[in-house]
Amino acid sequence: MVQAELTIANAQGIHLGPANRIANLADRFDSKIHFKTEYMDVNAKSIINLISGTFHQGDKVTCVCEGPDEREALKAMERILSGDLEEKEE
Repeated sequence: MVQAELTIANAQGIHLGPANRIANLADRFDSKIHFKTEYMDVNAKSIINLISGTFHQGDKVTCVCEGPDEREALKAMERILSGDLEEKEE
């Protein structure tokens, strides 16, 4: 098991679009991936769980990854949560 405290960087927090992107990325890994706060434990592979977490910009979560590719999963979650999760119109 590996874990790290991460900060939600996205200006609009985690709503449907960002939750979809996070869950799709998390699904690529065999490891279990959870975002934990003082009040909840959210499965990062579940869009519904991510939305129900009502995460806002600046919120800190402990990302816990457990499984065969846990280190890679944690790095991927660090990258995605530190970036802008909004879709850009081209």
